[in-house]
Amino acid sequence: MDLHTVETLLRPTRLDELPPWQPGMAWLAGGTWLFTEPQPQVKTLVDLQRLGWDELAVTEAGLVIGATCVMSRLVEAEFPEQWGAIAALRRGVHALASFKVQNVATVVGNLCLALPAGTFAPVMMALGARYEVLSPGGAAWIEAVDFQTGARRTILQPGDVVRRVLIPREFLTWQTTYQRICVASAGLALAIVVTAYNPMTQQVRVGIGAVSPAPKLLTFAGMPTAEEVAIALNTAIPLEDCIEDDQASATYRREMARVLLGRSLAPFYGPTRS
Repeated sequence: MDLHTVETLLRPTRLDELPPWQPGMAWLAGGTWLFTEPQPQVKTLVDLQRLGWDELAVTEAGLVIGATCVMSRLVEAEFPEQWGAIAALRRGVHALASFKVQNVATVVGNLCLALPAGTFAPVMMALGARYEVLSPGGAAWIEAVDFQTGARRTILQPGDVVRRVLIPREFLTWQTTYQRICVASAGLALAIVVTAYNPMTQQVRVGIGAVSPAPKLLTFAGMPTAEEVAIALNTAIPLEDCIEDDQASATYRREMARVLLGRSLAPFYGPTRS
């Protein structure tokens, strides 16, 4: 879609080349959402592509995903063999969109869009990711669990931009499962459950998306029982906080989260558990 209100396109190679942030400015990374509907408030686009923020790097700290790294690179790149958690990231790519979108849309853009059914937010929460946020006052690292505050809402303030994502190395060796249910294969998810399991300590981290306006994280010190799962889910996402729309009722969404949670945990139970 053409954005008829845009008057200026800025393509900086350094952020200090930009004028002070003003109302009507918008960051442009992949643009797959930005150009899908009218944006009458946008007068100036700031294109991030020339900043060199497209890295996908294996480092001593873990996996770094730059702000303009497109989703398809998560599928195509090679990673250390012991990084089993990469499977959840790749599943998130395939669950989101066609190959055409995957080659343009960015991982960070999906996180910043902050849709309740966003495919990557539950993965990042389960894997203990952190986001580097640049603001006019400096830079800060934000935990993934604190980033999205509601439907299309994040902690970002005007002028803030997410520079990169770091998934710590310690979580990348965890085993993962990715469960998703929607009305149709190409529809928005009604529930997303991403489980990360540490086989050494039996710790469990579960990111839950699409059930409430913002994703939620459940943590367990050991493999939980069905009762413990139900209590944790009901505490983290009370029925009154669940989304209710023409796609599904609040009760149905939370029940689907419970079912998917059971399925996601099943591969990690020992032979004596069911």
